[in-house]
Amino acid sequence: MTEEQTPTFDDMESDVLYEPENPLPDFSFDDLPEDLRARVKQMGWSDPMPVQKKAIPYLLEGRDMIVQARTGSGKTGAYLLPIIEKIDAGKKYCQALVLAPTRELARQVYTVLEDLTKDTDIRTTVIYGGVRYGGQIKDLKDGAQIVVGTPGRILDHVYKGTLTLMNLRMLVFDEADEMLSMGFYPSMRKLRKQIPEKRHTCMFSATIPYHVEQLAHEFLHEPDRLSLSKGNQSVSELEHRYYIAPALGKDRVLVRLLEYENPESALIFTNTKRDAEYLSEFLKNYGIDAQHLTGDLRQNKREQVMAGLRSGEIRYVIATDVAARGIDISDLSYVFLYDIPEHVEVYVHRSGRTARAGKTGIAITICEDIQERKLLGIARQYGFTVEKRELPSDEQIEERLAERLIVRLEDTFNDYTMMDRERVGRFIPVVETLYEDDDMRMLLAMLLDQNYRQLLHARLYEKQEAEKQQKKKGSGDGGGKKSGGRGRGRSKRGGGSRGS
Repeated sequence: MTEEQTPTFDDMESDVLYEPENPLPDFSFDDLPEDLRARVKQMGWSDPMPVQKKAIPYLLEGRDMIVQARTGSGKTGAYLLPIIEKIDAGKKYCQALVLAPTRELARQVYTVLEDLTKDTDIRTTVIYGGVRYGGQIKDLKDGAQIVVGTPGRILDHVYKGTLTLMNLRMLVFDEADEMLSMGFYPSMRKLRKQIPEKRHTCMFSATIPYHVEQLAHEFLHEPDRLSLSKGNQSVSELEHRYYIAPALGKDRVLVRLLEYENPESALIFTNTKRDAEYLSEFLKNYGIDAQHLTGDLRQNKREQVMAGLRSGEIRYVIATDVAARGIDISDLSYVFLYDIPEHVEVYVHRSGRTARAGKTGIAITICEDIQERKLLGIARQYGFTVEKRELPSDEQIEERLAERLIVRLEDTFNDYTMMDRERVGRFIPVVETLYEDDDMRMLLAMLLDQNYRQLLHARLYEKQEAEKQQKKKGSGDGGGKKSGGRGRGRSKRGGGSRGS
């Protein structure tokens, strides 16, 4: 199901928080050419969604835009309808490119695009990694004018010469906050060198964190900003979500959400110092970079942790309410509440650590069944909407992890010389041998896990690898001692392991 099909008009954002000066008149489906209007009607779109009413006039005028509207608000139609209107069906080359961070989203967008271009001369294709090239190359050779895809595979086709973007007229970033995250940003910079300077560029996202605002100007020319939001938010442009989790499984639920959302940085709140310390060690052991911040930390250690969070050296900080007092990080885009606070006003204090200075943010609560009523009561008391969501499935998380990893691997491979590729090719028979055996596949999985942690949590990965080497070195030193010395060496290593 696509985002265009799920919500009703009444469910959507009706408040415009910010729009360009001298706003344009609202868009109506009656403004569309007759054939496109008929296809829109066939899809069951009776009236434009608010984001379509407000955004489409600016896109048709050719303005670069940053559009913020919630997931499920109709963003896909808001950029596809203007793209379709502007396509010259007589020219058989890529004129519009829609970039999405995941294969799942790319497929969703493409499904809507197929319906909107059915029985027309407009050619389209969807391009993403993890599948064979044959069908994609055929679509491009046939002159696809609208291309939807993920950045790694798009760049791969550009470097192979099967896709040229030099005639590109319109570029759209869907889920711009993810597209400009640290995982995709290197690919985005390379892509910028492959597209014409003069083009129409738009970014759509449910949230516009600080880093997206800053990086947007590398790709857009004097963009206008349009921001829509539903209802009365307790914190400026803040999105509230919650997930139900069993009391004894909240730690692994937190891991699932961190891996699925992949925030640039986040504060994670616990009610007790003990939980903060436990979660810090749990996440580190899982390969996720995190530090705890509790009230009994020395001031210099506290300042060190906060400086690391601000600089990006530390991605996640687990904090108690006492320790978090005075924290003010303007570009913090996520807050996780591992526990429902005992006092209702504390929820607002915790969630208010994001969406600072008018920026957008997301507050995610991990909630036990018996606490759900309390959370909903807090939402009613403070007049905001909190959305209940299903936990991401194993398949959804695998899709996200694979997408991020494939993007980075393809990005690295695209920089390889012919000699590099010849060297790598020596190991293809080894890969095939390992893949044929279930036990041996774990060796491949181990290599991918190492690569993934090195890419996303480099500081922690390097530290843990250094500790492993130090332990090995200690083991080697112990091996040269007498029998009694080796026994003492083992005892020390065992104690060190328990304390780490």
